[in-house]
Amino acid sequence: MPDLNTQIQHLQQHKLGVESKCQKCAVNALCLPSGLTSYELEDLESIIASSQITDKNKMLFTIGDHFNALYVVHSGMFKTTTVDENGKERIISFHLPGEIMGLDGIHLKKYQSTATALTMSSYCKIPYNSLLDMSEDYPLIQKNLINVMSREIYSCKKNHLDIGSKAKLALFIRTISRRFKTRGYSDVEFFLPISQRDIASYLGMAEETLSRVFKKLQKLEAVSYKKHVLTILDMKLLTEISES
Repeated sequence: MPDLNTQIQHLQQHKLGVESKCQKCAVNALCLPSGLTSYELEDLESIIASSQITDKNKMLFTIGDHFNALYVVHSGMFKTTTVDENGKERIISFHLPGEIMGLDGIHLKKYQSTATALTMSSYCKIPYNSLLDMSEDYPLIQKNLINVMSREIYSCKKNHLDIGSKAKLALFIRTISRRFKTRGYSDVEFFLPISQRDIASYLGMAEETLSRVFKKLQKLEAVSYKKHVLTILDMKLLTEISES
C-alpha cells in the first residue's frame, strides 16, 4: 500500500480539485474499477501510458508477438483477428471505447490475435506486470480484471451459438446496439465502420449469406443499412428474430 505521506499528498490534491487524466476520460467508467479512492486511481494511472493515436488499418500487436501489455480503446474501433487451420483470417471480436484488448496473450505470454484499427483511433497501453503488482495491493483492480476476462469468455460463447443466420445477425446488431448505448450513443442509429466481409467473418458465415440476410432484415423493415450507417427501425421485431 502507498505510504502515509503519499496518501496525504493524494488526498490534498483531491481536495484541491485536481483531476487525473483517467478521471477526465469519457469512458473511464467502462474500463476502471468502481470504488477506487483518489490515490488508488492515481497510482493506477501512473502505469498507464497516455492515450496514443493510430491510423486506420494500423496494428497494435500481431499473432506471436511477445505479450507485455493490455490495450484499452480510448476512441474509434478496433478488430482482433486470428488465423484458422486453413490459413484463413477469422475475426474474433470488435472493440469499442473502454474495452480491453490483448487478454488472450496472458496464458502463453504471446498474443494469440492481431489487433487492427478500423478507423483513426486511440488507445491506452497498460503494462501487464505492473498491473499484476498493483492488483496485489488493490483487490478491486484484481476483481475487475477477472470480471473482464469472464465477460470475454461469455461473449465468445454467445457468438458461437448454434442458431440460424438471420437470428445470428439480429443478435449481433442488438449486441452492438447495447454497447453503443452503454457509451452514451444512440442505440437505434450508429456508424458501423465494419465491412460486410468482416461481419460475415465474425459471425462465421459466407459473405453472400450475410448479404442475403441483411436484405431480408431490411425487407422486413427491421433495420436499414446504408453507407455504414445502421438504423434499427423495429427493435421489438429485431428482438423476436434474434430469439427465434
